[in-house]
Amino acid sequence: MDPNDQKQMNRHLWWRVAYFLFAIHLVALVMIFAMSHAPK
Repeated sequence: MDPNDQKQMNRHLWWRVAYFLFAIHLVALVMIFAMSHAPK
């Protein structure tokens, strides 16, 4: 396993983490928006 391949793998992992966190926040914001605009 050469270091360059390891670096590429690490970067790929961080992109997955970033997308994962982005998706969670997106869902949370949509839920908050829906709750605050729901008919009473």
